[in-house]
Amino acid sequence: MSRLQFRASVEDPRPVAAWLMVSVAIATLSLTGALALWAVAASATAVLFSFVRRESPRPWQRSSWFLNPAVMSIALISMSLAWRGEAATVALAHFAALTQGLQLLDARPRKSEFLLVTLALFQVVLAANLTDSVFFPPMLIAFLAATTWTLLVHTLRSEAIEAGDTSRPDPNLTRGLARTTVFASGISILLALVIFTMLPRFRSSIVQGNGPDQRAVAGFTDEVQLGTIGKIRKDNTVALRIETLEGEEPRAGQGYWRGLAFDHFDGERWSVTPQMRSAPGGSPTFGIDLGRRVAKRPLVQRVVREPVTGGVLFGNGQARAVRGAVKRIEIDVNGSLYSPADQSKRVRYTIRTDVHQPADDELRRDATIPPRLRPDAYLALPEIQPAVRELARSITDGVTSDADRVRAIETHLRSRGSYTDSPRAMDPALGASPVEGFLLGELSGHCEYFASGMVVLLRSIDIPARLVNGFAGGQRNELGDFIEVTRADAHAWVEVHYQDAGWVRYDPTPPDLRTREDLPPNLASRIAELASTVELWWYQRVVDFDTSDQVAVIRSTWLAWRALRDNTSEVTKVAVKRDENGAMKIDASVEAIVCLGLLVALGYVVLNARRPKKQRSEVPRTYGRALSLLARRGLRRGRAVTARDFAREVAKRLPHENARAFEAITDAYLAERFGQRSPRPLRSECRSLRRGLPRRLPRSADQSAP
Repeated sequence: MSRLQFRASVEDPRPVAAWLMVSVAIATLSLTGALALWAVAASATAVLFSFVRRESPRPWQRSSWFLNPAVMSIALISMSLAWRGEAATVALAHFAALTQGLQLLDARPRKSEFLLVTLALFQVVLAANLTDSVFFPPMLIAFLAATTWTLLVHTLRSEAIEAGDTSRPDPNLTRGLARTTVFASGISILLALVIFTMLPRFRSSIVQGNGPDQRAVAGFTDEVQLGTIGKIRKDNTVALRIETLEGEEPRAGQGYWRGLAFDHFDGERWSVTPQMRSAPGGSPTFGIDLGRRVAKRPLVQRVVREPVTGGVLFGNGQARAVRGAVKRIEIDVNGSLYSPADQSKRVRYTIRTDVHQPADDELRRDATIPPRLRPDAYLALPEIQPAVRELARSITDGVTSDADRVRAIETHLRSRGSYTDSPRAMDPALGASPVEGFLLGELSGHCEYFASGMVVLLRSIDIPARLVNGFAGGQRNELGDFIEVTRADAHAWVEVHYQDAGWVRYDPTPPDLRTREDLPPNLASRIAELASTVELWWYQRVVDFDTSDQVAVIRSTWLAWRALRDNTSEVTKVAVKRDENGAMKIDASVEAIVCLGLLVALGYVVLNARRPKKQRSEVPRTYGRALSLLARRGLRRGRAVTARDFAREVAKRLPHENARAFEAITDAYLAERFGQRSPRPLRSECRSLRRGLPRRLPRSADQSAP
């Protein structure tokens, strides 16, 4: 009987760590949202039931008539998910989680825990490709610890069974063995960090695929029904996290992150016409130039955008250049940016914009004029009541410049209107469209009504204008030093085209209830800021750590090394001075202190390396010599014979003194094999074993076969 056959013949419950390993793996996969609720419940039930019955399993847990059809049913369920259009990763996630639970229910004798560990590892790999949550790292660390301990206990248990000791392996799990395991695991994690930093980044869809679609922000597509933004504003989920890299950052609550610009309005819906896009030249990884005009007030910001319908890319002002780890970038006829392949993913990109907002005095010397490209698109209107045109003329009566007329309409709406996210149903007698009812009624509505009303009024007096949606406002995260924009900050405003200034932003919505209330900081808000900061750091430094980040890390490390190597550098400058009382004082930079600490640590390592190392134990070698000595006398240990059984066989064939010596050598060998050191050398036992041994032992009928 071979060793594997011998292990498989012994019925032994799994170590408790195996249930912890499986639970962490299933929880990690559940964190991605790829598993349906029923699958999570089924897996959790299997784990809990198998754990409770681990010492006394039910008969059906050993029956192939139950286990084999269960595996086939799980396979059919996974294939049906793929057949219904689910992503391949989702089907694989369900197969892995359900099969893992079935493996724990399987109480038949087994040769190893290889399949259980493999399924758990596969779940964690799937989770790594399906989520970028900050909760994944602690789950991964817990999984590694549980897996290491599971394999350790299983190995010790198997070795104990082979040695004839069917007791628990717990006494062999010494502190030294635990320290060695923890140290090896720590070294592995550090090595993984180095490999992660140095190896180039590859984006593959073989495992990752598109992943399960996350809940994207709706309302940012080529065609938007009037009132969509009002629905988005009821959601406080984070949409953008923005860091300013260059330029003057807008004041808190004053930023406008432009999304889509719409030119066509039919009375109820805004759309982009024609619905065609082009791909600007260049690669997003190395940067794409979007305009030749020099920015009057440049601003460079790094944006982390959550999933959004249509894959819209947002920027504060008119975009001039964009760079990031996104796929194909497209631009429509109104200059809006899209990355359609990334609409269901969180993305990071850096965008350079022009945030120059001309003053009224500058605009009074300018004139509104339609752009050269499709001039009629920004003046077209659906059929409207004459009262709407009369309203526009009455508001601008007596105003001479185009800029003042635009400002007069904006002021009229801001001063006389009232903001509400839930406008009342309009009186049909006031007009066929909601915008007519809004303008001719109480001027009560949300931002889309105000922006649409302003565009209609401007176009009715031949001023080119368009509606723009995006986000406005936001709040500063003081801990992370970035602006956090939520879906509740979704907003719509107006752009008017001037001959020299180009498109200029106007906001006709009353700001009293539009912006979020600026509450004083408290413990809950600080905790939320910390969580958002950690999530952003995790995404930028780990999840989206790309080749450009690697180059930056290597370059900064090289520059730091050169500065440390240069003794004349100010970085390592240490000066000894006297203070005003005449006492000696050391003036050292922080970098110098760090360098000194590194030197002390290096010296400690060198000194420890020179210390005499502990000699390796002679117990295994002594046991091997004893086996060779007995083999030359014709007494050999068979492959299926345990060390303890062979010692009993030797006791039958040797004199009492020799048998006791070999038994002592065997005991020391087994003790050290399971983590305990022999308290003394075995020289006397070796001498006792050799003393008086005949050159050839007579063979017996029950002697083990070689």
